[in-house]
Amino acid sequence: MPLFARVWDRSPEELTIVVDDPVGRGLMHHVDGRVDPDRVVVRPVVGRDHDRVDAARRENWSWLGRWEATLPRGSQEVLPDVATYRRRVDAQQRRGETLMMMVELDGRVAGLVSLSTVQRGAMCQGVLGYWMVADAAGRGLGSLCVAIVIDLVIGELGLHRVEVNVRPENDRSLGLCAKLGLRREGLKVRYMNIAGEWADHVAFAVDVESMPEG
Repeated sequence: MPLFARVWDRSPEELTIVVDDPVGRGLMHHVDGRVDPDRVVVRPVVGRDHDRVDAARRENWSWLGRWEATLPRGSQEVLPDVATYRRRVDAQQRRGETLMMMVELDGRVAGLVSLSTVQRGAMCQGVLGYWMVADAAGRGLGSLCVAIVIDLVIGELGLHRVEVNVRPENDRSLGLCAKLGLRREGLKVRYMNIAGEWADHVAFAVDVESMPEG
């Protein structure tokens, strides 16, 4: 972690959440044939952390690729290399314009929860996305980590509203939003380019007034 790194005008340690014994505490599920994790850590991605997250994403491409955002056909935009992306995102995080939270399961990268399109003033909101590696699926890790980040950005970082947009075909993500009690707001037609096609998304949201207690 870079010395003197700042995220939303805080140190990364201030935004790090540690959950010990998540299965024993009922925050994740036991899965037969798998060892229960001892610790979940959700913390900002800074510096070389981006390389670890990118490696995990690439290793799980067969699992994640169908849900990945892509540039539309004919776009002249060029995707940055990892080093350029790392510098750009770290600068945006210092300014409070985005937030990348890495999920570690017993020390290894297990996913990412991101907050982008952050707006201040009258809107005071952001758009949340997430992915988890294949061998972490079915254990409730995604629900736990998304809830943690929503609590953080609304409860501590001062946003009023968080939006989540999910492909209608993505049953796991639809189930996650339902499990967390997010408000379903409707269908966004051809909202984002996914895997080379303009794809509809179902919009969910949560705000200060609708946050569950506890």
